[in-house]
Amino acid sequence: MTDFTGGPGFLAFVFTFALALAAVLLSRSLTKHIRKVKADERRQAEESARAAKGSDAVVGSDADATGQSGDEPGADDGDPKA
Repeated sequence: MTDFTGGPGFLAFVFTFALALAAVLLSRSLTKHIRKVKADERRQAEESARAAKGSDAVVGSDADATGQSGDEPGADDGDPKA
């Protein structure tokens, strides 16, 4: 009978296990970073929506009874030609 002495061996098992472990750790890290980026984008979108809503309220509060805002040229000089 011939003894089988060939095969990948312990070193191949260790290498394969390390490669699989690295793949799992990298995928977990990637997932974590993707969630963080999505959360940051969502937060920035909410802040910009709030800022836009807040700026609309500020512009609306600047208007006087005639419907003109104070930053238009000729609004306060009383000149009907303007």
